[in-house]
Amino acid sequence: MNKKTRTLLITVISFVVLIVVASVAYNALRENTPSVAFTPQVAALPPQPAQAPSTTNQPGTEPSAGQETAAPEQSGSVEPAETGSEEPKMPNLPFYTLDGKEILFEDIREGKPVVINYFASWCPPCREELPHFQRAFDAYGDRISFIFLNAMDGQRETKATLETFVKQTNFTGPIYTDEGLFGYVFQTNSLPTTVFVNADGTLANGYLGYVSESVLIENLEALLTQE
Repeated sequence: MNKKTRTLLITVISFVVLIVVASVAYNALRENTPSVAFTPQVAALPPQPAQAPSTTNQPGTEPSAGQETAAPEQSGSVEPAETGSEEPKMPNLPFYTLDGKEILFEDIREGKPVVINYFASWCPPCREELPHFQRAFDAYGDRISFIFLNAMDGQRETKATLETFVKQTNFTGPIYTDEGLFGYVFQTNSLPTTVFVNADGTLANGYLGYVSESVLIENLEALLTQE
């Protein structure tokens, strides 16, 4: 091996080592990044109109926290959130399977604790955290109900883009969509948003943005202790 070849080989090896070290350091830093917790508060829903809307509310039109806005019209009945209670409960919102079937929150959870992860396939932090949500679903799915709520707006996120993402990532968690009520009742347009619900339906905890795997597991274990 001549000197030029040896120098080139050393340079390549050094570069590869640098990339590996940087990747490990980034993952460690990301896992230790504090997750942004918030106390979930449910906005009261007004009486529902008798007529079904002609269009659905899009995730892009959801209000920011504290913003005054009209509630989206819904075709199904929604039980209002309980008020005057120290521990607000998750309202019985309607969700939709990817084949368009409506299913109520209470029918999904079946009396179990719940974690709701509001995400989009184009959202970088959503994509980063979804692998450990998948592992959590595999480990806890028999004891905790998981709702992966996709922010499908027909533009940035469509059924086609979501299906492509699911196929590429081999994601097997149960995915639902809604008509914008989740963002409205929690006054959030943050992606991702994660909400934990106790077995009795009371709101346990919530996070805006990326949730580390350690924080996710900690909250799932806490849900199980409240059963």
